[in-house]
Amino acid sequence: MATVTSTFQKRPAYKYIRESDKLPRPEEDMEPIARIKLFDPTGSWTWYISSYEPETGIAFGLVDGFEKECGDIYMPELLTYRGRFGLPIERDLYWKPRPLKECFNA
Repeated sequence: MATVTSTFQKRPAYKYIRESDKLPRPEEDMEPIARIKLFDPTGSWTWYISSYEPETGIAFGLVDGFEKECGDIYMPELLTYRGRFGLPIERDLYWKPRPLKECFNA
C-alpha cells in the first residue's frame, strides 16, 4: 500500500483535517468524538470524523449518506470529489465536537 504524504489541499478553506485538530489515531480513540464535520454543499451527504491515520490517509467516523454507518473514510477520495457546479466538500467551521453516538442518533 502506498504511503499518503498529505491529504491537505493547497487552499486553506479546503483543509479538511488540520494539524491543529490533533485527531487521535484510530487505536487511541476509545470514546469516539466527532471532532470534524464535512458536508457536500450540493447534496445530502455528511461525514463526522473522530480519528485519523496520516500515513494512510484513512479517517474513522460516521458517514450519513444513503444510510448512517460508522467506518473508514479514505480522505484522498474526498479531496478529489466535486459535486454539482464543481463544488468540493466543505468543512463546517462552526461545528462543536460531540460524541459520535450523538451524531448517529440525530
